Amino acid sequence: MIHRKHVQRLSGSLVMSSFMSMSLSGVFSFLEFGLSLQWLQVWGHSILIALPIAFSLDMVFGDKLRLLSGKLADKAASAWP
Repeated sequence: MIHRKHVQRLSGSLVMSSFMSMSLSGVFSFLEFGLSLQWLQVWGHSILIALPIAFSLDMVFGDKLRLLSGKLADKAASAWP
């Protein structure tokens, strides 16, 4: 049986990496090609490349980066009255 924490980490990484790879590859390919059929083709291909890379990076570095961002947020919150 898979523990809920592991499923949550996997699903969180999948959702975040999907969103980031789709949005960033869409924006940068749109800037290159404009709104065209070629843009859609390149965007689809870019997602297939970016998604596994983004997912892998999130699985490897995600927990540490979330911990770091939490510490930065705590410091920023304590610095402001």
